[in-house]
Amino acid sequence: MSSPLYLDHASTTPPLKEALEAFFQVAGEHFANPGSLHKPGVSAAASLRHWRGRLAAAFGLDDWEVILTASGTESDHLGVNGMARSIGGNESSGTNSRRPRRVLIGAAEHPAVRDNAITLREEGFDIEFIPVDPGGVVRPHELESMLDQNVALVAVQWANNELGGINPIAELVALCRNLAPQAAFHVDAVQAAGKIDQDLCDLAADSIAVAAHKIGGVRGAAALFLRPGGTRPKPFLLGGGHEGGLRSATENLSGLAAFATAAEIRRARLHHDRELYHRRRDQLLKVLRTVFPNCIVLGPDKREEIQGSILAVAFPGELAEPLLHRLDQAGIQCGSGSACAAHGTTESPILAAINLDPQLRNSILRFSLDGTEKEEDLRRVAQTLVVSR
Repeated sequence: MSSPLYLDHASTTPPLKEALEAFFQVAGEHFANPGSLHKPGVSAAASLRHWRGRLAAAFGLDDWEVILTASGTESDHLGVNGMARSIGGNESSGTNSRRPRRVLIGAAEHPAVRDNAITLREEGFDIEFIPVDPGGVVRPHELESMLDQNVALVAVQWANNELGGINPIAELVALCRNLAPQAAFHVDAVQAAGKIDQDLCDLAADSIAVAAHKIGGVRGAAALFLRPGGTRPKPFLLGGGHEGGLRSATENLSGLAAFATAAEIRRARLHHDRELYHRRRDQLLKVLRTVFPNCIVLGPDKREEIQGSILAVAFPGELAEPLLHRLDQAGIQCGSGSACAAHGTTESPILAAINLDPQLRNSILRFSLDGTEKEEDLRRVAQTLVVSR
């Protein structure tokens, strides 16, 4: 049997060797609680500052505040719910109707944003969805028509987790600053960070969520970056006052070290080769079309709007599940939608948001790349699908 070929990096990616080395080194050398006043604690605190700074620098956010969390979902929760409550939440004496109460989110957002935002309805917020085009991208004119002085928060992902479409975040933020200056702008960059050769500060958002396990760090480590001088979210995890009072819990120092190391490696790779992901995606699509010439590629058409690490393809007349299992039996792993859904058994709101033909919704495979695949590896995917027909 051929060696395994893992093409599900959008759900999680194997930890990099260097990241694991950093994890174990820091876990052994700086095991103490960074909040303790003895020498081991002081040493751990110094290490925490060191790695926090390296993580921020790896994403081009040197002067931004880094709030350590345990997952991308938690970072989105703090960025969405925390920001909305900070700007438009209840006063201690009751609801002030003059505070902004509208929350606008992209119609194709990850559940970490969408489902968390919806819970704000219980607190009197109005949750509205910004339409997306057939490629899953929020166009500036769609957001522009919705902005007013009653908007508390806008949340739009940088790259879509199922389709790979890249949103024009900087343009959307500029509109928000002009037409709804009181609003905060949150970006779920979990799927894009470390995979697009661009500093996150260029997005100019107020808060940006990232997660380690998407780029070769370890699970249980993530962060929310906050723009200097911008809105600070209301915390929901209280206790010891860690992370500037925004996220109480003893810091995951070893996870942070692995995260920062992985982010630095990803940054260096992309600086060296900006087409790293697109080249693999092009190769994979070419071989897939030799087997399924009528396959339909989902997402945007323009190359500059496509995240090269994701290729979502619909196979008319086929069911995704048998194809997925056939690939898995051959040692090739891929996805059939968002892995954060209940094993892909629920209707995808993203596919509904782009009005995809219902007959195609059960025929989609999502291949997500690491960028290190060889062309002969990718040819195996087509060869395996030939056998399955």
